[in-house]
Amino acid sequence: MKPIGSLRSRLGLHATRVVVVSSLVVAFFVLLLVIGRSQSGGFELKAEFEDARGLIPGGEVRAGAINVGKVTSVEFNDDVVPEVTMEVSDDFPMHEGATADIRLGSNVGAVNRTIELTQGDTSKPELEEGTVLPAEETEQPVNFDQAVDILNPPTRANIKRFLGGLDAALKGRGKDFDRTLQHSSEALNETAGLLAQVNRDGEALRTLVGEGERVVSALASSPQDVGEAAERAALLLQTTGNRQAELAQSVQILGPALARGRELLDELAAATPNLITLVRGLDPAVDELGPLARILPAATDSLGPFLAQTRALVEGGPRDLRRFAPIIDAAFPVASKLTPTIEKASPLAQELRVYAPETIAFFQNFGAAAGSYDRVGHMMNVAAGDAQTLPLSTAGNVIGPDDCTPGLLELPYIRFPGTLECQPWRNYEDSFIDIDGGG
Repeated sequence: MKPIGSLRSRLGLHATRVVVVSSLVVAFFVLLLVIGRSQSGGFELKAEFEDARGLIPGGEVRAGAINVGKVTSVEFNDDVVPEVTMEVSDDFPMHEGATADIRLGSNVGAVNRTIELTQGDTSKPELEEGTVLPAEETEQPVNFDQAVDILNPPTRANIKRFLGGLDAALKGRGKDFDRTLQHSSEALNETAGLLAQVNRDGEALRTLVGEGERVVSALASSPQDVGEAAERAALLLQTTGNRQAELAQSVQILGPALARGRELLDELAAATPNLITLVRGLDPAVDELGPLARILPAATDSLGPFLAQTRALVEGGPRDLRRFAPIIDAAFPVASKLTPTIEKASPLAQELRVYAPETIAFFQNFGAAAGSYDRVGHMMNVAAGDAQTLPLSTAGNVIGPDDCTPGLLELPYIRFPGTLECQPWRNYEDSFIDIDGGG
């Protein structure tokens, strides 16, 4: 039997060899993975945007939550349209129908935007190297200054004119509205009565059309007999006139009338085929009147609540319209005073427009830190933010408003727009809007 100490020494030596070999194998596979990733290539993709502010070279290009490339340049093309060049990984092939949208990468600063790609229709061909996505297939968020610029002086002037015209149009027209609504009520009631009458007389109308068709058919079947009957009647009347002198004048008057009646009957006989065709053509319409007649009672019953509501609207409409008069009278002087108020607030709005991205990002960061409930609690986020301190290399470096290096800002702690992008905008005052109409 071997000593226990000798057995432990041999097991320890064997275990050491196993650990060393396993470590070498793991390191080898890690090295292969790194080399494979370093050798994976990419292709160039370009996209036109109406506004590419916030995009910088090196920015992320994502597909969902996965990083699939980076921004290599942001420049104006020959048409003076912002054009962003990206390097997209070969692992993410792009097809026709692909889109590119600018997204906020986080809530920090104004130059942290990323590009979100969609792959397109995978059943269509892949995009070639250097393909340019037009502006119709790209999107970008609306910036704060664009929203503010909507309320420009012409827009405010148009609103003012609209309110003034509405006040002038409605002032003193209460009686006209009353008469209009009263006549509308009477017209609606008459229409309802007419529909009810048509509904009740539907069967009589069908009977009249059917009997008329039979009468016309009978006349058309023997036009010669009708003519002969007329001739006999004329001869009888003529004989009676010869025998009765006192009726001579009456016969003279009736003779031309009967002759005209013969002509009329002849014309009727000639028109009978067309009349028969017309009557037969009315058969589908008559057949359709049956279902319509059955639907009309339900329709007229359904109109009852509508007419009741309309009557209530007509009766209460003038009173409700008169209530708008104080509102319009109060709004008109307020609207006339908006222009000087906006003019006085314009300088502050112009300054806020330039620093809008930084201001909005500050409130977004504060809201995210103070309102995010996670596993450690949102108060931990606030405490962690308050406890942060600057490194010595940054705390000891005082920088100016257009410097793009780490450090502490000197008073009054105001930076030029674009400084975070290392492109300070020193003449931003030239972009201010002249509310007096001078530029």
